Amino acid sequence: MMNKIALEEHFFTQEHLAYLRAHKGYPRLETSFDDAGNPVERLLRMPGSSQVLPGPLLARLTDLGAGRLAEMDRCGIEMQLLSLAGPGVEELDVSDGAVLARKTNDELARAIGANPDRFAGLATLAYADPKGAADELARCVKHLGFKGGKLNSHVVGEYLDQPKYWCLFEAAESLGVPLMLHPKDPLPGVLGTLSDYPGLTQAAWGFTIDAGSHAMRLICSGLFDAFPRLRILLGHLGEGIPFWLARIDSHFARSPGAKIRRKPSEYFRENFIVTTSGMFVDPAFMCVLQTLGADSIYFAVDYPYESMDEGTRFIESVPIGEKDRDKICRTNARRLLALKPH
Repeated sequence: MMNKIALEEHFFTQEHLAYLRAHKGYPRLETSFDDAGNPVERLLRMPGSSQVLPGPLLARLTDLGAGRLAEMDRCGIEMQLLSLAGPGVEELDVSDGAVLARKTNDELARAIGANPDRFAGLATLAYADPKGAADELARCVKHLGFKGGKLNSHVVGEYLDQPKYWCLFEAAESLGVPLMLHPKDPLPGVLGTLSDYPGLTQAAWGFTIDAGSHAMRLICSGLFDAFPRLRILLGHLGEGIPFWLARIDSHFARSPGAKIRRKPSEYFRENFIVTTSGMFVDPAFMCVLQTLGADSIYFAVDYPYESMDEGTRFIESVPIGEKDRDKICRTNARRLLALKPH
């Protein structure tokens, strides 16, 4: 079994959960009971969107110790890059979000300190205040040793291609760290077109619409002309974008008002990194490998929402050369995260 570094693995803190249980707006956690009288927690992300969080899932999310490490050992995962699960703090009151982000980052730093060879961290950021979030990212990288930050897509109805958020991207480029762009429910106008079929609103389809559209907005805004060394982590094999790159280039070239200097595909290939999180099927993987090459693909599971065992079986068995497998499993990640050699 090849050792692996997993780049999109999630956690909750008890304090974050307590806040969501007490919160009266969105997002919030509500507790009900099933027919057997067992408590069931439901996460209400926004009107028309909810997600059941079973007890075993919450237990895995809040475990940054022995249980998680045992699963990692069984699957040959030497390190996880940890980020706060959604909903993040960006949708909360700005002052509450900033306080909770700092507390979450400090708690994650303590967990990493207890197992520095097994865990690394991405900063939780309350980016409704972009300047405050940029300062917190700098604190986390410079003083806590974090490897980057996590963005849970849109905030207060806005995508982050708007110039007022660019100070956060400028900070990441200056610090030399990546930002993870993670999906969430689409904005209400799009969510409404899917809500007749609740199974489509989140991971089955809605998350891809959100994160893929967000990534393309960042490209088309000129962000990467301004910050050419910025790197963005995008999960789920690139949210469908690699499959569409040729068509995007062809039709974007015919569109008036382009703000960018090069083809969209050039920015995607140079500024984006894709992970295998939750996409454990050979045909999709081979499309992305042929489109982007092994240097742009990184192993991830999306734990605990996806199975660590399934992700491991997939990357160990997909029919690729061992040199490419080693890059995807760990070599690329060691370079990205500036990990010291063993």
